Amino acid sequence: MGLKNQAVKGVAWTSIGTIGSGLLNLLVTIILARLLTPHDFGIIELLVIFSSLSDIIVDSGFSQAVIKDNNATDTDLSSVFWLNLSIAIVLYLILFFASPFIARFYDAPIMENLSKVVFLTIIFNSLSVIQNANLSRKLAFRPFALASIISIVISGSIAIFLAMQGYGVWALAFNLVGFSFFRMSVLWLLSGWHPKFKFSHVSVKRYFSFGVNLLIQGLLDKLVTNLESLIIGKIYTKQQLGYFSQGRKLDSYVTQATNNIVLKVSYPVLSKIKNNETHLKEGYRTIVGVTMCCISPIMAIMFFGAEYIMNGVFGVQWLPATPYLRLWSICGWCLVVYSIFINIFLVKGKSKQLLHCSIAKQVMRILVIICLVRISIMHMMLGIVAVTLLTGLMYIFFGGKLIDYSLGEFFKDISITFISVVIAGLSAFIITPMIIASNGICALIVLVMILSLVYLLLLLLFKSPYLQTIFSIIKK
Repeated sequence: MGLKNQAVKGVAWTSIGTIGSGLLNLLVTIILARLLTPHDFGIIELLVIFSSLSDIIVDSGFSQAVIKDNNATDTDLSSVFWLNLSIAIVLYLILFFASPFIARFYDAPIMENLSKVVFLTIIFNSLSVIQNANLSRKLAFRPFALASIISIVISGSIAIFLAMQGYGVWALAFNLVGFSFFRMSVLWLLSGWHPKFKFSHVSVKRYFSFGVNLLIQGLLDKLVTNLESLIIGKIYTKQQLGYFSQGRKLDSYVTQATNNIVLKVSYPVLSKIKNNETHLKEGYRTIVGVTMCCISPIMAIMFFGAEYIMNGVFGVQWLPATPYLRLWSICGWCLVVYSIFINIFLVKGKSKQLLHCSIAKQVMRILVIICLVRISIMHMMLGIVAVTLLTGLMYIFFGGKLIDYSLGEFFKDISITFISVVIAGLSAFIITPMIIASNGICALIVLVMILSLVYLLLLLLFKSPYLQTIFSIIKK
């Protein structure tokens, strides 16, 4: 199968898995949000931060190094696997014995036993790191789709049952742990690769030399990105953290889904043509244009329809999360943009330069959080949006330079999409209240229809080249 056909097939299966699992995950979240309280979601948010940081340490950049290596042997893969698992067990034991201190720090006794269960995800996720990387390296994306969908259906169904039986925050805990366990199990069944009892220090050292910068960058990104939640959980109430984190979670369903589809496929595919500068640049320009064409109306719906989403879908108790969802949707749009350019650094093997950009970004974000968090959560959120916009420009500029892709070319590539989505969003925002007085699900449906129709008509009017590319992909 040719590289182009592999890419198209990869996009198809990754889209099925990501969009399918995203919709199922969103459905589970909606049901749980109606059964549980913002306080429950705030508690679980704090624990997820610890497990997410641990997952990055376990990976240590090895997965990206494996994907980049077209000649990885069983010894190489097995060596990394056993190292990942060993690190995961050590981290789990550390957090297990630290759980009483975590609970005491956040004045939430339930977190002691809850954390011992939630942190099991660290071990389960470590068992699928190399399975993920090996499948990506071979451009085999079907197992990802099946694993994600199957695991969400099983874990989500059990979590909803537990919530209905009055188990509260424990339902959320099982949803996390169950998803990790079932996904790991399905990947092991479908991957066709299992570790051998082999270990090579040479293999680990070779991969770590590439991955160490990604490890530091990943830790910085995850720690600083979640720093506001850690501080809000300490300074403000768990309920306020629940509103803040739910707005971010809803945005992440879209941004993570998009990033998974684009980055999971584009990185291994474009790595194979990294030495052909002309094809590489054109490939990235197409990815940027098509991605922005698809993601922009979704983020506009979240921004302009935030109140309808919270009230109509999640329930009136979640209305205070509306302004956070609006601002997170702006951050999400920027994140999708600059994530594509982060991929350029990886394809070009410039992990050290990527680390420098990441440090600059996180320093700005830390300063904003420290200076504004005690004024109000909203002031801090506005600062985060400003930093995200600035860092987005930084990644676009320096990442683009690696393939001779200028800021001017970037803005030209997204200009039609941006103008169209702004006009469509404003039109829907103004017209919807004139048609329907409700601020619930019916109003959301009307807003989506108006925004989508105006957006599509404008793209056709302006003759967007990326809309034609999307039509071509769909036909295939």
